[in-house]
Amino acid sequence: MKLERQSFYIVLLITIVSACTPTSQISRDTVSDQIKKQYGFDLSSDAKPGTNTMPPSVDTADGIAEDEAVSIALYNNGQYQADLAQISIVQADLIDAGVVSNPLIRYLLPSGGLNVSGYINFGFDFLWQRPKRIAVAQTEIERTAQNMAARGYTVIRDVQTSFADLQLAKDRAAIFKDNALIRGEIARLNNVRFRVGEISELEASTARADSAAAVDDYIKASLDTIIRTNRLNTLLGYTPDTIVAYKTTPVNFLAQKISRQEYYTLAYDNQPDLRSAQIAINAAGNRLGLERSRIVAFMATLGFNNVPGHGGSKVLPNAFQPGIQMELPVLNRNQGKIARVRAELEQASYNYVAIRQRILNDVADAYARYEQTYKSYEMYNGNVLPSLLDAVRLSQLAYQRGDISYIPVLEAMRQLVNGRLRKAEIEAELRRSISQLNFVIGKKVEMQ
Repeated sequence: MKLERQSFYIVLLITIVSACTPTSQISRDTVSDQIKKQYGFDLSSDAKPGTNTMPPSVDTADGIAEDEAVSIALYNNGQYQADLAQISIVQADLIDAGVVSNPLIRYLLPSGGLNVSGYINFGFDFLWQRPKRIAVAQTEIERTAQNMAARGYTVIRDVQTSFADLQLAKDRAAIFKDNALIRGEIARLNNVRFRVGEISELEASTARADSAAAVDDYIKASLDTIIRTNRLNTLLGYTPDTIVAYKTTPVNFLAQKISRQEYYTLAYDNQPDLRSAQIAINAAGNRLGLERSRIVAFMATLGFNNVPGHGGSKVLPNAFQPGIQMELPVLNRNQGKIARVRAELEQASYNYVAIRQRILNDVADAYARYEQTYKSYEMYNGNVLPSLLDAVRLSQLAYQRGDISYIPVLEAMRQLVNGRLRKAEIEAELRRSISQLNFVIGKKVEMQ
């Protein structure tokens, strides 16, 4: 009876441990909270494959602004939703890490004068291996959450960059349309001057060719607008041919008020790739402990049989014999897997150093790009464009007085068009550089 009670307690212990399914506090909502904290956007909690969900904060009645486009993409971008499913996968791995192997039973019926016999094997190495398996799975969930946050930041940057590219394409199309009209007028006037003998046929032909090239530039810019719209639609989870109204969002471009060193600190504190690399080191350390614990494989064995004369049915055991089954770690001490995990730990440590170096370079590049582009922005807004506007104004006054022909006026207007085009390109580059700078530090920093 004493052995029976002990066997009962063993089974009860295994049952209790098996019933304790490990859980994690990290979920899709954890990623959503992190993105909201760093960027001000959240994720959909009820996304379903093949359906689009409109964020509560988005109102498309007056067109979609940049921030609204980002919100829609985080809710509906197909690839990002597929990536987020990885969280559920690693959560399932955590459940699997807590599973205890079923006991193994062998039962032989009485036959030919032989009595009932058999045994039950209980794996007992789970007592020290299960917590280590769970620790490995927990760190993998943490690392996956950081990776999903990083991919969310990538979606934000891609949408912002695509939005800037689309706005530039629209500006280029409008500017090239004006340019085509101006150059067409220049060509028309030069044709008149050729007919009255003021210029040669070569000069008139050159003007006509220039006008045709301006029309071609406008056609290409219009096509580029369509392509950019299709790309942005796809990022937001729409089909390319979906008609979506995107509206321009003004941005206050200001000189940096945060030093480069402060950006380095922000990146070290907020960059999810760096946090993921730190967790990878912890995960490798946990795996090393797990592989070391697997050196010893231990099982408790409960043998049973039926002893004649001790009562009970002949097909049921009435005698029990406890024992153990253990693999002796003499030849195989799991050396290969332990060595592999040690190498992975070393690799994870080097990877952490490499990511820190990459972050330094990315922040330096993004910071320098914004500063340089902002200087060009200041120059065009403070000197170049005002000078071009003055040139147009003065040429128009001279034409009104009858001092010059209309061709110099058109030429001044053409130079102004080129200046407007360059300004649009600079503003688009500023938008991209701001987005990239926020991306490399893992946090939205206002320029105001």
